[in-house]
Amino acid sequence: MRRRKIILLFIIIFGLQLLSGICYLADDHHSNPNEGSARSNKEGKCDSSFDTMVNNTNRLDKLYRGCRTLGYSVDANSTDIRAHMSPNLKLLYCRVNKCASTMTLELLKQLFNCDTECLIKNAERVRLEKNARQMMDDAFSFMVVREPYGRLFSTYCNIFYFPKEDWLYRGTKLIQLTRSNISNNSLMYGHDLTFFELVKYTVHTFEIGNRLDEHVRPMHHKSCNPCVFKFDYIAHLETLKKDYDFMFNKLHEEKSLGMYWEDIVISLKNWTTLGPVKHLFRIIPLLKGSSISLYDVYLRAWCYYQITGHVLNAINFPFNESDVTDIKKEDFIRELTKAMKISAIYKDKLKSQKVEAMTQAYSTISDEYMERLSNVVLGDCLLFGYENKPAHLFDKTSCLQKKSEFDYFKGL
Repeated sequence: MRRRKIILLFIIIFGLQLLSGICYLADDHHSNPNEGSARSNKEGKCDSSFDTMVNNTNRLDKLYRGCRTLGYSVDANSTDIRAHMSPNLKLLYCRVNKCASTMTLELLKQLFNCDTECLIKNAERVRLEKNARQMMDDAFSFMVVREPYGRLFSTYCNIFYFPKEDWLYRGTKLIQLTRSNISNNSLMYGHDLTFFELVKYTVHTFEIGNRLDEHVRPMHHKSCNPCVFKFDYIAHLETLKKDYDFMFNKLHEEKSLGMYWEDIVISLKNWTTLGPVKHLFRIIPLLKGSSISLYDVYLRAWCYYQITGHVLNAINFPFNESDVTDIKKEDFIRELTKAMKISAIYKDKLKSQKVEAMTQAYSTISDEYMERLSNVVLGDCLLFGYENKPAHLFDKTSCLQKKSEFDYFKGL
């Protein structure tokens, strides 16, 4: 409680400093009248920074009330934290899978010139340190969360629908847990797990209290539980750019950081977007000897980029069945890049595709399982301010629940 009050006090003071300092400078009547544009930019940055700060204050307040509702003690003691610490011990990031964790880790590596081995070493320092809480108190700490139903859907699309090595060990395991009369291909390759089966696995495993896969377990899992570990900042995937801007610029101003995060993110854009393609060309050789259609494998990879809002669903997969045996990685990337460039100007359509694909997947889940799933995500919704039963997924009469003419899950 004491640390929380200190954090809130700091936020309020820092906000007042921004308003009375930076905004005052931006509004200074002694400014050169020819610098109106620059002054306007400063005012905009000030407003954005202050709004972000207020949002985080509200998130922390909601979190604190949610922790009390869920029965967590403020004195709970644990050092089992899944954290990554910067080499200068000024920043602590607690990783939650499928919440921009890959991007955030890569960003930290480059910001602090600290490779994977370095991050792991510093993570162990936090995990093994007897005074881990003191290390957290002395650092700026944060975690990233996202809308729970979207997180589960993203897990399915990225790990089980897109062709990936995860099929062989995660897919096969989940199919054995959720399906009877399993074909030899499914048993060996795990390529055809459905979204319903992922939901079924998540619900059943949660209800009996067994360990869930780290990609679908609640975000307030013990390794990053914000009711136990008092984070300074709760970033949301939906506002990640603003949250990054506030956090990393703050660290830059405190001289805990030597470069701006925007420069790195721009360079990472293609890396993150095209990153899954490497998995496509790793899994294909592993499927030799199966009766799985190679054309369907490539088709699913293409559809993934339509599901995630990178390629218009009007742009068909550019290869036919006789071509697929000769497709090279650079050929696929060339066609994909071309399609994304054509699609980029249709931003509203791409956004609507993401909603359509998600509602299409959830329309396959029965009312019973939707109700049980709402209990799985209840804690996360309560703590992080998300709707527990969003209408576009639960209201079968909603216009968003109308079946799309486009099948986003071809090749399954």
